[in-house]
Amino acid sequence: MRNELRFLTNALVYLVDKSEKKTEASLRDVSKHGLSIKSDKYLDIEPNSPYVIAIIPEEETNIKKFQLEIESRWVKLNKSRMESGFSVIVPFNESEFKDYLEYLAEKGSKAPQEKAG
Repeated sequence: MRNELRFLTNALVYLVDKSEKKTEASLRDVSKHGLSIKSDKYLDIEPNSPYVIAIIPEEETNIKKFQLEIESRWVKLNKSRMESGFSVIVPFNESEFKDYLEYLAEKGSKAPQEKAG
């Protein structure tokens, strides 16, 4: 269950696995401790596995590309797209990550909160 505010985003991401294979996707939402991505291509994501993600923020942010060490938490597949959620383990570029979260907070693009059920 999400108990932390997440922000919607349109950033481009590159997910890098242990073999250093890069896969392009879109960042769906992000918070200080988690994020989710989506892609219309298949992403080979193993549950509870470490990855590095390079986030390229929207051009208007004027924030440089930054990287996060993440760990996979869930994967959803359907006919047209794949989505996956991750926990943020280490922000390699902490100031850029913080600046990006602040930009999204100011923009006011909050993701819907999940309801306890």
